[in-house]
Amino acid sequence: MNNWMLLPLLGTLFIAWLIFRVAKSVSKRINWNQRLNKWTISTYVGILLLAVIVYEFIPANGDEVIDKKEYQALSHENNLFEKAFGNNEESKFDSKFLVEEWMEELEGDTLEIISQGSTFPTAKLNIEWTDSKEQFVEVKMFQTNILMNGVNVTGKIPLSTIEWEKDQLVITAPKAGELRYYRFSNELFALSIGDDIIQNRGIFGDTYIYLKVPKHINVIDKNGLQFY
Repeated sequence: MNNWMLLPLLGTLFIAWLIFRVAKSVSKRINWNQRLNKWTISTYVGILLLAVIVYEFIPANGDEVIDKKEYQALSHENNLFEKAFGNNEESKFDSKFLVEEWMEELEGDTLEIISQGSTFPTAKLNIEWTDSKEQFVEVKMFQTNILMNGVNVTGKIPLSTIEWEKDQLVITAPKAGELRYYRFSNELFALSIGDDIIQNRGIFGDTYIYLKVPKHINVIDKNGLQFY
């Protein structure tokens, strides 16, 4: 627990201690008809303190809101990958973004890339030309960080699908769906509307397709997905 998380606990403990002190002071001035009343108050205060302590250690099942530092780190990772992808610097690709990779053998000397299912491109594509004389094309698919309302939902958003139909690479946009989640935080004021939360609302990652294609293969990119 960090310092912010301790504030609610310390505040509750102070209030409980104050109530206990007041009750103890009053008990000295009042002739109790029954000693049981004093023990009842002490028992309730003890239960309250125990409940607060136990609550702090109960694991939450929701999606934790990230802090500003983590938000900036995830955004920086996305920017670095985008730059490396655009410059064909495969050695700088962060391996944690890799979704899948495989090889395909072409029958002819033309590869047609088709994007469907959306009026807007749902993936970014780049090609590294190789000196290979064979017909094999290497495919790598990546997905960068996605945040919604300060919650990391990377891996929970459906991605575009890739299929091969003879010498065609068909990229299909994911179907519209609904993602349900709830946010939690043990930090004081973490879920309030403030500057940090507003900044943390969204990081819109992208799907990237990286192809290694022999130079003698002609590539037709009708939808203009390729980086230039």
